[in-house]
Amino acid sequence: MPSFLQTSFLTGMAALAVPILIHLFFRLKTKRVELGTIRFLRIVLEENARRRKVMRWLLLALRMAFVALLVATFARPYFSAAATTGDKELLVILIDQSATMQLKGERGRLIEQSIAEAKRLVQSASPGTRIEVALFDHVVRPVTATKPDEITIAATVVERLVVPNASFGATNYGSAIAWARDICVKAPPGRKEFHLFTDLQRSGLDWRDVEPLPAEVRSHLHDVGNPVVNNVAVTEVRPSNLWVRPGETPSVKVTIQLGGAFVLTEVPVVLEVGRVEGSGRESVAGSRGTPIAPTAAPEFSKLTSRITKRERVKLEPGANVTLDFELPPLAEGLWQGRIVVEYDDDLAFDNQRFFAISVMPAYRVLVVNGSESGLSVQNETYFLETALRLAAGDSSFVESPFSPTVLSYIAGASLPKLSAFDAVVLANVGEMRPADAGQLALFVRSGGGLLVFTGDNVSAKSSLALTEAGLDVGAIGEPKVTVDLPWRLAKWDASHPVFEPLSDPQHGDLRRLIFAAYTQLVPSTEASVLMEFGTGDPAVLERRVGEGTVLWVTISCGRDWSDWSRSRLFLPLLHQLLGYEVGLTQGGRVRMKLVDTELKGEPDEDQATHDFATAVRTKEPQPELSADRTTDSVTSSSAVLSPGLYSFGRYVKVVNTSPRESDVERCSRQELEDRFAVKFVDEDGSSTGHIPIISQVDVQRDEIWHWVACTLLAVLLLEGFVGNRTTA
Repeated sequence: MPSFLQTSFLTGMAALAVPILIHLFFRLKTKRVELGTIRFLRIVLEENARRRKVMRWLLLALRMAFVALLVATFARPYFSAAATTGDKELLVILIDQSATMQLKGERGRLIEQSIAEAKRLVQSASPGTRIEVALFDHVVRPVTATKPDEITIAATVVERLVVPNASFGATNYGSAIAWARDICVKAPPGRKEFHLFTDLQRSGLDWRDVEPLPAEVRSHLHDVGNPVVNNVAVTEVRPSNLWVRPGETPSVKVTIQLGGAFVLTEVPVVLEVGRVEGSGRESVAGSRGTPIAPTAAPEFSKLTSRITKRERVKLEPGANVTLDFELPPLAEGLWQGRIVVEYDDDLAFDNQRFFAISVMPAYRVLVVNGSESGLSVQNETYFLETALRLAAGDSSFVESPFSPTVLSYIAGASLPKLSAFDAVVLANVGEMRPADAGQLALFVRSGGGLLVFTGDNVSAKSSLALTEAGLDVGAIGEPKVTVDLPWRLAKWDASHPVFEPLSDPQHGDLRRLIFAAYTQLVPSTEASVLMEFGTGDPAVLERRVGEGTVLWVTISCGRDWSDWSRSRLFLPLLHQLLGYEVGLTQGGRVRMKLVDTELKGEPDEDQATHDFATAVRTKEPQPELSADRTTDSVTSSSAVLSPGLYSFGRYVKVVNTSPRESDVERCSRQELEDRFAVKFVDEDGSSTGHIPIISQVDVQRDEIWHWVACTLLAVLLLEGFVGNRTTA
């Protein structure tokens, strides 16, 4: 008898009733007509009726077979048979290396005990056994990687299985068991054993659902956790704003959690914050051109203008306490801080939590107008400047993220020193001096942002200087002017940071914007099209130039070609475009991340982070890290940053542990079995729900779903052939 890997799909067999109902209720009904003059017609009709009856039953059988085979294909059938090979064995070992495994037990840290026991299992494996070992927290980090038919050398596995100095990830049983299941499913027939070393942390149950392990796998649970853990944790640190203006007074909200069994009184909670020396606007501008690579923030003892605040709290078991720390007015610069609970508990990894606050004025934007400037609404940049200031005239709203400076680029004009600006906007700028184009190219290559709006003054000839400087995005054509219906935006990259929040129709439909003309442009191979008109022509294009980005918008920002600058979507779209250029859409100057979340940022950040963490793992020279944290937390190729503050040039990333890992409540063995449909073998070797193990006899499984799929295709073709020749 065949078995099925995905048994839940077998419920689809209920669909077999559909062709039966069709056969019963939609049969052809004949009407009796007496024709006395055609005596032999009755004989012919009776013979045809008998043939149609047989064909209808055959058609019903084919349709039912089609439904059954379709369900069986998704259920992935296989045959199990006894094989006497006896030499194909699989040993899968998963070791929990989440942050709570740093807890000290009777024989050292829990992770040390687990790895020591795992090494004994590996060394006791019979020759010819394939061994797969992995450490896991929120992701799985394999120690070995062999092919299904390869034999693992036990000594090699033991050598690679090294105890990590520290780990900060959160427990995720779902991903770990899914990894083990994939290996067991793909392994050739033979004896299979699965060992799980963990402290049974309850928070690891809630991540994801997985398919159960194959029935022939013998599963063993090694519970290394302590029954009672006393833990005081800082689970959240939330500044009122990550970006404030100089002189403002931010606050910091802190949440403390007690995971012990007894009430604690007068527990000291300390806030430390200080300014990073040389972190003003001048240093931000000077950081352009430096490679995107994480460097550790300076130690707290090296910060200037340090501020320390202390509070004492009473903690109830299982309860959370929230504190608010009010800070004085802060000077311009980057302020980094931490919250520390001064209490000696069982787990030290969550006794502190980091934060940072950027104290900076608004981003400075140079708006280069290709025509005369003025306050008239007919001016090319009137609505653009107003949208950036969030106020009319020369005034600016205090909360506006941008501070524009407008320059009329007419005959004899030249660009100022661009190092004082964060982004540059070209609005219908015609011919540009080669020296200015060169300065602009250097500005972009060193990390600045350039946003270009086209118009009547923009052509292939007038943009020659930008093209030669490498700031073009393709071949510029003539303006395309409508003669009847206006042009509309048709599609855009909804996953791009610029358009992601604007893709929800509740935030405004970009397809409602209409345009009387736009600049035709053929994209180059270095550019990517982010938005298109209904004609297929590009509306917004992007090109990476060095460390910076160039965005071209093929429409005018004034009112010559459209009234879109007066629509409700103009301001948010403009802020998104410029926010992308200065990094606001990616998180701003301070970006808070958890260790167990995907670290996203600049395009080259993931590789830079991997290189940095790998260098730390291999003990290569790196900038000195703060003594407050351990950095050797990476044990495999999946490198992540440990908790702390890291500078990426134009922004700072604050990495903290997941608050889920601070929850030390344990689950029972039965809860883990019920959650992932796995039955662990008892210490005496018994286990209900598992097949008996016969000496020298393995279970061989051959999947046959591909043959079922071929049969399904043949039945489908035959059903079509019979159906076309049957009146039913």
